[in-house]
Amino acid sequence: MKSFDIGLSALRAQQQSLSVLGNNLANAATPGYHRQRVELAARAPLKDDNLKIGSGVDVVRITRLRNSAIENALLRNSSELSEAEQTKEITKQIESLLTPGDATIHDTLSTFFNRLEQVSNAPQDLTVRQEFLSSAGELMDSFNRMEQQLTTLDRDVRLAIDDDVKAVNQLVNDIAGLNSLIFQSRSSGDEPNDLLDRRDQLLGELSKFTEVDSYTKEDGREYVLVAGGAIVVGSRTSEFRTRDYKDGTTGITVNELLEPISMGSGKLNAMTTALNDTIPEFRARLRELSRQIVREIDQQHAQGMSDKGPYSVLLGTRAVKETSIPLDRAGTQFPVESGDLYITVTDDATGLRRTSKLSIDTTSDSLSDVASMLSSVTGVVASVDPVRKALMISAAGPYSIDFSGRPDNRPDLSSMTGTSVPAFSGLYGGNNSQWTVTFSGAGEIGVTDGLTATVRDLAGQIIATQDVGKGYEAGTAFEVGNGVSLSLGAGTVTATDTFSAYMVGQSDETGLLSALGINALFSGSEPGTYSVRSDLRSNPERMASSASGLPGDAVNVARLAKLRDIRFDSMGGRTYIEEIADLSASAGLVVQSADSKSAQLEAYQTRLQTDRDAISGVDINQEMLEMMQSQRAYQAAARYLQTADQMLEELFSLAR
Repeated sequence: MKSFDIGLSALRAQQQSLSVLGNNLANAATPGYHRQRVELAARAPLKDDNLKIGSGVDVVRITRLRNSAIENALLRNSSELSEAEQTKEITKQIESLLTPGDATIHDTLSTFFNRLEQVSNAPQDLTVRQEFLSSAGELMDSFNRMEQQLTTLDRDVRLAIDDDVKAVNQLVNDIAGLNSLIFQSRSSGDEPNDLLDRRDQLLGELSKFTEVDSYTKEDGREYVLVAGGAIVVGSRTSEFRTRDYKDGTTGITVNELLEPISMGSGKLNAMTTALNDTIPEFRARLRELSRQIVREIDQQHAQGMSDKGPYSVLLGTRAVKETSIPLDRAGTQFPVESGDLYITVTDDATGLRRTSKLSIDTTSDSLSDVASMLSSVTGVVASVDPVRKALMISAAGPYSIDFSGRPDNRPDLSSMTGTSVPAFSGLYGGNNSQWTVTFSGAGEIGVTDGLTATVRDLAGQIIATQDVGKGYEAGTAFEVGNGVSLSLGAGTVTATDTFSAYMVGQSDETGLLSALGINALFSGSEPGTYSVRSDLRSNPERMASSASGLPGDAVNVARLAKLRDIRFDSMGGRTYIEEIADLSASAGLVVQSADSKSAQLEAYQTRLQTDRDAISGVDINQEMLEMMQSQRAYQAAARYLQTADQMLEELFSLAR
């Protein structure tokens, strides 16, 4: 009977081997399937006539062929690859917004400055002005469109995070359920290979969203480390949640935790990085670029005049949040600094022009204080609109106002006792200063031999000395410097006579004019709302192209055009055009980096999959070979049983 036990054990072992081989062949194309192998072991020998004779074979276990190091490396690779591909997908959308081409921000920015130069060459051609104003509108439309597109991208990524968090929660729940079933199976002595395969497949799916690892405890319990080990999933699960914070960032938390956890790697890490860093960084730079353009253009435009000269009314188009608190806390649309503001008032009846200086301290002066300062200047009435919280400036009586900062055509003569009348002319092109003129002695202009006039700046440095005595023709203008000339009319002067005038190259040192939208080219208070003033587009002759108010003067337009080449600290020392080019290059570099990383990870993944398939994959040829071996072994066992049966029959026949 012992022979039958041996033969039957061999038959059962080979039957199970064939079943396992058949299962391998059936799952040769099943994703995540690991090849299984029957482990055979000889039974303990039995004693027969003092001899130990083997008693057959047993199936010890069915082993799942799996290399933990390779599997974990594949999980990490899957997570990193998904992160790189997600990063590439998002940044490609940003790159597409910044790619040069027709009607792009690059094109509209270049066209804007090109049209400015055309206006400076033909300042009185209203058609050219209208074309420039149209290009200005197209430039703002480009910025507004990009702001909207980035906002849409931000929203789409945020919604995608919500969807992926739901997917993660479902996967974690499924994994926890499988972990429980795996432990139950092991507790009953079974080897849960199929359950382990299903769980490994879910781990592969989960690794696309976040960093994943797993380990098995000695008691057979399975644990999964999620988000770089921040969360451990056993037979009980945790719930991931998306949370928005007051600082504008978005994070992923677990259960009732308030603080965000790091996802390690994966799609969720890529999306939260894009949502909190990448998209805001590009949006911030684009906003700063648009703000810088609007601020500088409006600032320079406000310091000019239309062809008709100074204005009777200047209305602010940008409000503050509070009118009675210091400007540095009042919520101005653009930063305002302490400094001097120069306003020029012209008596339209006499032509007398006088520039006054207002010193503004942003730490103590409010918008209401600024209005009071302006109103203290003869010919100026300023007030704050209580509803709009914006500044209104108007000229009183026969006066008109502007912020061109032109030198006084007739300076203050209160310190003059002589009869000569001086007059400045020209446009000053230097740093803000105050020039004071004194005389070498008493005499008559154009008559007294050796009589000189000395011009000094605010620091007392001599700028020019001019012989205005014998040989000088009274009333003739002589050049002092920086584009300004001085003439002295016929009459007398004394040694104590002196007069002074402000020389203004920049009439607003504070940035207040653009911050309040005084005589601005653009309207709107923040990126996404900027546009060209509607009244300018309807009436291009109102454009502040002039610095003197004389027909054909395009000095202010030329100054606007020069802003193309200015480098700004807020943009890393780059010009406007260089900044948008750098933005495009930055987006391209991020895409290139993600693409390169993705290619490397794909190559590494292919190698890992090859290594895994060499261990866990089903090779049909190899399985067929092993099936033939099992078949031969089965046939041999059957033949052995037949032989044993024949021997037993012969033994019984002898006994009969």
